[in-house]
Amino acid sequence: MGFFNWAAPLVRLYGNRFDASDAERIALMLRPAVDPGGRILDVGGGAGQLAHLLAEELGARVTVVDPTPEMLAHVSVDERVEAVLGIAEDLPFADGSFDALVVSDAFHHFRDQDRAVQEFARVVRHNGLVLVLELDPKVRPMPLVAYAERLMGEPGAFMTPVEMCRFMARRGIEGRCEVEERWSYRFLGCVQKPVAR
Repeated sequence: MGFFNWAAPLVRLYGNRFDASDAERIALMLRPAVDPGGRILDVGGGAGQLAHLLAEELGARVTVVDPTPEMLAHVSVDERVEAVLGIAEDLPFADGSFDALVVSDAFHHFRDQDRAVQEFARVVRHNGLVLVLELDPKVRPMPLVAYAERLMGEPGAFMTPVEMCRFMARRGIEGRCEVEERWSYRFLGCVQKPVAR
């Protein structure tokens, strides 16, 4: 049993990292791609706290996809938020299904980050947005966090902002990284699909 299987109730009770002001700030980033009634995919969205805030702020429909049934059991499903069991590397959605995609503090948990980003580019429509909120492994105490995650069987595959921007660009998602807080940053990029001839 993995960390998130047994920690799900704790994440639901104490994992409210985001508040209304965070949702407003994130919504501003996503609004260029997400009209009211639009679709957002929250990859590794856990118990769905951010999904509900974004659904309210943007008037959007948000799908939380997570590989841990125990986490999804804590998602409050309603007409705007749904929960789907799945992994980032093999998303169970049709091409171009979403206007935007969010990954919050989960990218470093993906076992095959290359495949996950290929899936992001597939399920997000042309000119849709990908937002990754991640922790910078160069800032203290993040090296210890990465080490602790690896001890618990997690990949702990953190990237610096520069590495993240290069990684995404090589996979067709051009964007930029900006510092969020002292130890975290965001990548915001646009999905560019090849033009059919």
